[in-house]
Amino acid sequence: MKIHFFLCTLLSGLVVGCSANAPMENTQMTPPPISTTDLAGDETMLHALKQAVYLSLQEQPLYQYAFYDLNQDGMQDAVVMLRGLDWCGTGGCTVLVFQGMSRKKFQPHSKMTVTDVPIVVLNSKTQGWSDLSVYSRGSGQVILKFNGRSYPGNPSLEPKYTGNLLLTGNRVLIQ
Repeated sequence: MKIHFFLCTLLSGLVVGCSANAPMENTQMTPPPISTTDLAGDETMLHALKQAVYLSLQEQPLYQYAFYDLNQDGMQDAVVMLRGLDWCGTGGCTVLVFQGMSRKKFQPHSKMTVTDVPIVVLNSKTQGWSDLSVYSRGSGQVILKFNGRSYPGNPSLEPKYTGNLLLTGNRVLIQ
């Protein structure tokens, strides 16, 4: 299972490319998202996520996503890294977190700018939500803790993550 996950992650990185600032050749109006999780084949959840992204942005950009139950309510939540020139700059890309309401519905939860990969869900929690660690250019790997309403919007202002990302219980969501 872990080998499958890492192969999917590696392949998704090759499909998206190595640089967030590289021009995207695929400019379809509704590009397919790229997944790094085993739930990628769940068409109901994929459709619901695609709809949530569109409703939040009024467009369907290129993006990578991962499903994970961040608040341990039994529903898969989604972490979405937007890609392309409209969503990425020299500081990183925009990341959205959607709370899963059911397999057919996601609602906007958090928006972070200047974010880069890897995005890791940590084995620690704050106020019932899993802590996240993201790479922030200029700051390095930082920790994002839920504040009762959302995750912080600007990771570059958050404290460095000094733990080991490879600890048991941590999981790379988007690489």
